[in-house]
Amino acid sequence: PFRLLTALVDLDEQMTLWRQRHMQMALRMIGTKISTGGAAGGGQAYLQSAAAKHKVFGDLVSLTTFLIPRRNLPVLPKSLAKQLDYTYAP
Repeated sequence: PFRLLTALVDLDEQMTLWRQRHMQMALRMIGTKISTGGAAGGGQAYLQSAAAKHKVFGDLVSLTTFLIPRRNLPVLPKSLAKQLDYTYAP
């Protein structure tokens, strides 16, 4: 689960970086002329706000806020710890 969640957060970060780079490229190419999407000001303000608000997995980024320090976790009963054990048995 950790690797999956990390991959989703990484994907979201890459999409945000793409949007920001697209905004910079549009600003360099057309400046403050009307953009191809019809936005005045070259669309830079629109693209900048889109990069900020269109996070797909934004709630996953905030999960670390709710993590409990390992030292504060309760000790699992031995029977439950055995059920959760990830040992390979051929």
